[in-house]
Formats: sequence, C-alpha cells, structure tokens
Amino acid sequence: MPALAQSPDAPAEALPTIPVAGEPAAAPSTAAPREESGALAEVIVTARKREERLQDVPVSVQAFSSEQLDARGVQSIRDLAEAVPGMQVTDLGGYNLIYLRGVGTDVFIPSAEPSIATYVDGVYFPSGHSLAQAFGAVERVEVLKGPQGTLFGRNSTGGAVSVWSKNPGQTPETSVQLSYGNYKDAQARVYTNLPLSNALAVSLSGFYNRRDSYYRVDNGSNEQLPPEIGRGGRLKIGVEFSEDLNLVVTGIYARQSGTSTTVSANVNPTPLLGITLPAEIRDYVTTANSEPSLSTITRALYGQLNWHLSGVDTKLLGSYYFVKAFDYVYDFDGTSQPIATYGADDEYQRFVTSELQFTSNADSWGSSWLKWVGGLYYLRSDGGYKPGYLRLLDAVQLPTTEQIGALPLGLGDLVLSLLGNSPIPQDLTFYFTGLLKTEAYSGYAQATASLTSWLDLTLGGRWQRESRKLVTSDVSDGNLNGGLTRLYSFPQEESTARNFSPKVSLDWRPAQDLLIYASFQQGFKSGTYNIINIFKAPTYVEPEKVTAYEVGLKSEWFNHSLRFNTALFENDIHNLQTGFMSFTSGGAINLENAGKARIRGLEVEALWQPLPELDPGLLLGGNLSWLHAVYLDYDDGRGFGELTGLAYKSDCSNPGSPACHPFSGNQIVRTPKLSSTLTLSQSFELGQGTLELAGDWYTNSGYYYLAQNTPDTFEPAYQIFNAHLSYLYQPYGLKLTVYGDNLGDERYNLAQFHTDFGREDSLAPPRTWGLRLNWDF
Repeated sequence: MPALAQSPDAPAEALPTIPVAGEPAAAPSTAAPREESGALAEVIVTARKREERLQDVPVSVQAFSSEQLDARGVQSIRDLAEAVPGMQVTDLGGYNLIYLRGVGTDVFIPSAEPSIATYVDGVYFPSGHSLAQAFGAVERVEVLKGPQGTLFGRNSTGGAVSVWSKNPGQTPETSVQLSYGNYKDAQARVYTNLPLSNALAVSLSGFYNRRDSYYRVDNGSNEQLPPEIGRGGRLKIGVEFSEDLNLVVTGIYARQSGTSTTVSANVNPTPLLGITLPAEIRDYVTTANSEPSLSTITRALYGQLNWHLSGVDTKLLGSYYFVKAFDYVYDFDGTSQPIATYGADDEYQRFVTSELQFTSNADSWGSSWLKWVGGLYYLRSDGGYKPGYLRLLDAVQLPTTEQIGALPLGLGDLVLSLLGNSPIPQDLTFYFTGLLKTEAYSGYAQATASLTSWLDLTLGGRWQRESRKLVTSDVSDGNLNGGLTRLYSFPQEESTARNFSPKVSLDWRPAQDLLIYASFQQGFKSGTYNIINIFKAPTYVEPEKVTAYEVGLKSEWFNHSLRFNTALFENDIHNLQTGFMSFTSGGAINLENAGKARIRGLEVEALWQPLPELDPGLLLGGNLSWLHAVYLDYDDGRGFGELTGLAYKSDCSNPGSPACHPFSGNQIVRTPKLSSTLTLSQSFELGQGTLELAGDWYTNSGYYYLAQNTPDTFEPAYQIFNAHLSYLYQPYGLKLTVYGDNLGDERYNLAQFHTDFGREDSLAPPRTWGLRLNWDF
C-alpha cells in the first residue's frame, strides 16, 4: 500500500516537507547490507526530506529510535537536552525554552515563537505548551542543528526537532508500556496498528501519565500542590485509492494539568524586598501565597495526499493546530506575601497551513545525478491572551462606591465626579488582552547535483513574505459589578517582512565511509509584537536573521566498528530577539532586539564497538559541544541594579555616564560553554533473552539567565548520571527495565525567573527511580 508502506514504484527517498505529512514508513537502505561483525547499526534520517543514511547527510543531525528513547527515559523535548550536547532546554512559567548552538528564545509569551522549529509528523508545533513536548509512542526523533531556513522555513534559526510516529500498515502490531516510580509516578502508553482491508489501515496510540509534585507548599495555608497529569491520543488513517494515489489523515488530542514550572521559590530577594522577606533556602519548598497551576489542551488535525507520477511525486498537505492554556497562575514575587501574581484565563494559539510539494523520483530527468524538491507554502495564525492579568497587593481592597460617597465635606461627590461615575475598581488587578494575527506565504526549492562520483553540490533557497497584525491591545481592571472596565487601548499595529534564505553545500567523499562537507545557510525568525502591554504602547520587534558557516566530517573506521563525526561552525546573528521580565519597566514582560551576536563552536560525536569479535554487546559513546557565544553589539539592554534590585534600561549615548551598562562582550543567555555526554552499554545473551546494563553521564559547565551576566544570574555547573538494567524475553516480546535518573541527586534549575522582587528558582527533578515494562506483539 503506497500510503502505508511504500510500493516498489515509489521512491523511498521522497518525503514530505513542512507543515504536515504522514511520513512514509522507514524503508531499508538500497545499499547492500553490511556483513562485517563489527558493523554499527544503520541510522536513517530525513534531514533533507529524503530517507538517507545519517552518515551520508552533509548536515549535523542526531537521531534516536524509539528503543533508544525508551532506554534513556526520554519522554519529551526537555529530556533531549541530556542526550544532545549544545542543546539547552530550560522552562519558564510552563514554557519549554529551547536553545541549540546558542540560538533560542527566552520569552514565554505566544507572540515570541521558539527559534527551534518543532514538528510532529511534519506538522509545525510552535507553542512551548504544545503536545510536541510529550512524545508518546513514536518511531524516531531527529535533532537538526543550525539554521534550516530553506526546507523548514520560518522560525528555524537555531535548528529543528522532528518527531515521527509510525504510519498505518498491513502488519498488525501492538505495543504496551507501563511504568511506576517514586513520587507515585505512573505512566501508561499503548500503540496498535490494524489493517482493515487491502486499501485501509488504522493506527491508534494513547498515553496517560501521573506524578506527584516534587515541591511542597509552606505558607501556612495547608495547601497541597496538584499532581502532574498528562493524557492524550493519536489516530491515523491510511487509505489507498490506487497504486499511485493515497491519503494519510491524523488527529491528535492531549491535555495536561498540574503546575509545571509555575511553582518556584524566591531564593534571593532584591535588596529592598529582602529587608522584610528572608530567602527560601530549602530544596523543593515554595512559600508562594498564590497557588501555582497550569492546564493546557492541544488539538490537531492534518493530512497528506500523495500522488506518484512518472518523473515527479506530488503532495498536497494541510493542517489545523490549536493549543490553549488556562488556569494559569504564577506567583510573580515568589514569596508568602500577597505582592504580585501573574496569570491567564485564556491563552491560545491557532494555526492553519497548506502546502503543495513536488519531489523528484527515480523516473525524473537526470535522476542518476540530480535530486530536487520544491513547493509552495501558506500559513495563517492568530493567538494571544483573552485576557491575561497582573494582580498587585492581593490583600488591598479598594473602597466601594458607597464608602467613597460617604466621605465628609462633599469629598465623596467630588471623587465620584472625577471618576466619571465609572465602576470602582475591585482591586489592583490589570487585565491585558493582546491578540496577534499572522499570514505568511513562501516558495522554496533545493537541488543536489553529483558533479562527480565523489563531489556533490547542493543549492537551495526559500522566499517568504509575512505580515503581522496586532489586532487588540487593551488594558482593563475588574470592577465591583463583576465585569471588566477598559482603562485604555493601544492602537493597532501592522508590519510586513520579506526574506530570502539561501543554502549552499559542497560534499566531498575522498574515500569510502568518509564524508567532508562545507555549507553556508541562513535562517529567518519572524518579527513580532509584545502582546503583554500594561503601561507602554507595543513596539515592533525586528525579524531575527542568522547566517551560518559550517565545515564537518562524518566517518566510520576499523571495519565499521567506530563512528566519528565532527563539525566546526559559526553563527552570526542580526537583531537577536530577547526578553526581559520586569513590572517597573512597562509591564510584566518586555520583548526587544539585542543587536548583533556571534557564536563559534565545535561538536564531536563518537560511537565505538571496541571488541566486535570478543564482546559485540559492548558499546561506548560520547558527544561534546564547545560554544563561544557572545553579544557583539548590545549596549541598550535591560537589567536589574545590584544595590536596589530595580530595573534599568542602559543608555550608552554617553559611554561614561552611570546610565551606561553595556552588555557587549557578555555571554549569550542559556548557553553553556561546554556540555558533554558519555554513554556505556553492555548487553549479552542470557537464556532466551538479552540482558543489558547501561549508563550515561551528562555534564554542563553552567550558563547565565540574564544578559547582564551578574553572579546571581548564573546557573552553576552540574552533572547528571542515569542508569538502567533491562531484560528482554524474546519469545513473548517482554522487556523489564529497572531505571534510575539523576542518581547523584544533583540540584540544578529548570528555570531561574528574575523580576523586580528577586530571583525565583524552579528545581529540576531530584533522584528518581522506577520499574518499566514493555510488551510488543
């Protein structure tokens, strides 16, 4: 069935481009299988929208199969950070903030979309709240490093993460996973594939996760934090209309509730606030008076119509994606005092996309030396807050109309007349309604020509036009009548940006199993508006552009028992988009451009089977990333004064003035200079099964959370050690695993949140352990 498993006439290399796809089932390589006893497993990736061996792709990619993800306990994008050096995933207010090779986004609002494009089955999932953060049952995950502007389009200036699930097929199969660990961590996952006829197949997957919070509340209220609960499902339907025409349709629904990183503790109050409030020094204890919470709902529907013709494969793609966050409460000051609370009653994003794609196949002209892909793409989206809020001084109750009217000497009548007889505010709560609409068009093409048997040239480019419109930006307060009184509205704003992102790559194969490549490419991140505006009008944030240069080597040695890959690169960033959280500088969140930045780095990856004959089950692996990431031109940024803790905006028009606080030369936020992973696994046959013992060690040199690079904004170096022991009983397809994560019980943060009130920390999970059962039949 071509829709479900590729037909002999369909090229195995033809794969969909964004935004949607039912990806063809991973086909085996067309090359002869290796027979050497020391051969490492082949890895098939789709970094160039074609199925290719990882070692044949002139792009920096790390790929993980479903078995590798399970073995390492990777359940979400957040967990990938320990497996991919150079990738940093922090969390803030329930948003996953992803940095890759020093490029990322540090703002947690819908209008500041990530710089690392995330896809599930080719569908663009741009929200940090979305289902893309929880993988469920998948076939593989690919992490593409560096700008991917030509094939992946907008908002991929740092790279892309592609999550692929299985397509329905003609082979019935079912997979069940159950696990239980400390903190009452219970997880269940099921996947099944059902062929209903020769022309119709259906697959269904679902998951349910529940875990108690790592934190406890100590604010005198006897409250308990809710558990983290996630559940969802995915339905895929594959239909074959003819040998050359087929359709795959997918529906996804997921819901998450709990606290995520809305729970935190103020560990370093500002000098003014610290006079009356002590720092919280206890691990996993919060004194927040506003009970933290966050719930999200994700819905997606997407489809791919495939039409195989002689000389070209045509795909028609379409998707609808919606994510909503509600019951969103974050204690903005992080203390037991009722000072400030940030939240949202309705925060959402909605995307509609379509694409027409053309791909060369085996019957195309020049197919022996030329491969190409191209298409047209359209996106429409809207999203924002309806509304969000910032509440100050919870305990302060403003006087009622009757109380004001009762003031003596006619003062009450005077005050009421000055207020224009409008409803009296109930408290000091500011409600902000900010909605942003986007419309984007693009066209793209990329071709690879084999100039000789050992030299390939790739040329590509993507042109795009995007318009952003701030349709609503209102500020209101809650009145005693139970409604909202609009205080003022900021004017609507609209902007249009055009961009062309080129790519050039030269691939040289001087010997078998040796690839040397050099590439030049650019990426484009959309300009936008801040949709949280309380005291100042929104301004347009210019698009971010990244120009990347890279040289790399991919190789295998010693009868395919050693795989060694390395890359040396430079990213030049213009108009780096960055954020700053402060109540006193215009509202809860500021969004601005940081001028120019530069990132230079080196990556090394190795996988070694040291004793292929004596001990073929022994594998050693290692990855390393070194980054030198600095701001080159950032003299007008925002920071907090070390003596007062109050926010400032640097003004270096007079370089010698006290108002000048240049950040040029400082290290880019959320970017460690050094991160590395070492892995070791030993497996051997035991009875009718296989026993495996494995461990991995991750180290991070530390990084800053604010561009001002002061000591209190630094996350110190930390190390994490994970291990597992598993036994696979072959006759029944049963695998039992005992696992332990963060066995050293290391203390490090998923988030530092710096505000006018101090530094709030959200700690990463402590030592966790459990038992996991997999059953495949």
